[in-house]
Amino acid sequence: MRTLLASLNDHPMALLRGIANRRGVALTTNARADAALQLAAMLAEPGATEHTLRLLSPQAQTAWRALCRADGRMKVPAFTRSFGAVRPLGPGKLEREQPWNAPVNATEELWFAGLVFKGFADAGDGLVEFVYIPPELLEGCAASEWAAAAPDVVARQAPEHWIEARNSLAVDAATLLATLTRAPVRVDADGQPRSEEQSRLATGLIQKDPTRLALIVALLRQLGALSVAGGRLATDEKAAQAWLHKGIWPQLTALFETWSDSIDATPAGAGWNDLRHVPGLRSEGKWRNDPLVARRAIIEKLRRLTPGDWHDLQAFVAAIKSEDPDFQRPEANYTDWYLRDAETDRFLSGFESWDRVEGGLIRFIIAGPLYWLGAVSLGLAHDATPEAFRLTPNGLAWIGAGEPPDPPRPARLTIQDDLTILAPLELPLLDRFRLLRFTEPVAGDAETPPKATRHHITRDSLYTARTGGIKAQSLLRFLEQASEGQVPQRLIAGLERWDQHGGTVRLSRGAVLRVKDANVLALLRADPVIRPLLGDLLSAQAILIGEANLPRVIAALRELGYEVKVD
Repeated sequence: MRTLLASLNDHPMALLRGIANRRGVALTTNARADAALQLAAMLAEPGATEHTLRLLSPQAQTAWRALCRADGRMKVPAFTRSFGAVRPLGPGKLEREQPWNAPVNATEELWFAGLVFKGFADAGDGLVEFVYIPPELLEGCAASEWAAAAPDVVARQAPEHWIEARNSLAVDAATLLATLTRAPVRVDADGQPRSEEQSRLATGLIQKDPTRLALIVALLRQLGALSVAGGRLATDEKAAQAWLHKGIWPQLTALFETWSDSIDATPAGAGWNDLRHVPGLRSEGKWRNDPLVARRAIIEKLRRLTPGDWHDLQAFVAAIKSEDPDFQRPEANYTDWYLRDAETDRFLSGFESWDRVEGGLIRFIIAGPLYWLGAVSLGLAHDATPEAFRLTPNGLAWIGAGEPPDPPRPARLTIQDDLTILAPLELPLLDRFRLLRFTEPVAGDAETPPKATRHHITRDSLYTARTGGIKAQSLLRFLEQASEGQVPQRLIAGLERWDQHGGTVRLSRGAVLRVKDANVLALLRADPVIRPLLGDLLSAQAILIGEANLPRVIAALRELGYEVKVD
């Protein structure tokens, strides 16, 4: 910020006389520039600031400490909201009323004592007006009792119960890619799966939280691994394979960096806006916020925490409210965003809604995306509510506060005699993706996350693999490689029989789809949603439909505008 002399030079002579009167300085000149020079020399003398601070009210001393904690400057709206504003008085009124003799709030006490000033600076989001302490005064108190205190987010005792997501979000991302490779789904206007599709997509996921699923979809779309075309969400094989072939650290880092750099979703593409997903908040209207501003401010606060220590979540929120309450609103405007409390339907407007909006956003980012991505561990209260957190080694590296940890040793599949396959979370994601192409998920236990996911080889899963062009011999080679040769003899024999005889005799319950024009059937077989639901081709104008898929085929045909007659 500006020097003490430059700051004093901005004041009219009447105000310089008021500051001199307040500080006991006898000015020897009526020339404004000379008076500012004389006053600057006296105010910067060693001990002068400390002596003056001791004469001020406790409220003014609190305001000074708040500025110190903010590195000597705070945005005017945030500072005056807490400590009051300086009355706008011109030179004439200053001379007549002499307000320095009776300041009306803590800000005026500091202002008329020549301890704080106002000016404009670019904080990365345009010119903003600040209240600031000139560097000469701030440095003079650096080693004294008035030194800036760190935000009150002290380390706390480790919680009795805590959880860590590890790489479970990346595991579920691979699961989603495999699911959408087999059958794309229809999406809403935001490019997210429709509500009726979400339960099917959640099958096999470690965590079935719909907000977490929306985050995974948004991240994979931004990575290019998922794409939307014709109102349908499908896997982009090339981009998906590029991500799946990376090592575990690059895969996890790609997800974290995609989230941290994500902007709001637009009609032309994918994006993620944390504020619009805070539990209990409902946004209305076409207002826009910048999620990057809030996200980067919170990450900057996280960099100040002691690595390895547990911290109280509510204390972290309170520290941001005290130090930088306008962290996501550069202009301190608390009326332009139309947010409602989803439970009470009440509009959340004004600074009085800070705890519900800003506080809710901070808690969500910590306990939501940062936890899901594996950047923090969460300490839980007795009711399972997150109450504490600490940065993981991955999280410390991602925010620039630590070195990347050594990646875990890749795990291997365990294949049991009942054809159940255990896939540890550390299984390479490419192997997991391949496994999901010919197995069905088995519901796991309540552990969060589990040490391994469970899968089962069934006749239906093998049939799905066959229709996708995957042969049993290829599956056997993969299982031998991914399990380091530990494949039960029963499974080997079964896959060999399936390769020789699978599909030679098969009875199907279902229906025959007939069309008058062979071109129509060709179009249906090319449709990414309908194609996976179709069975064997009988002729150029007829194809089998399995009984289980029949309702979905009829619904899809009608949605595309075809007239469907059921005999």
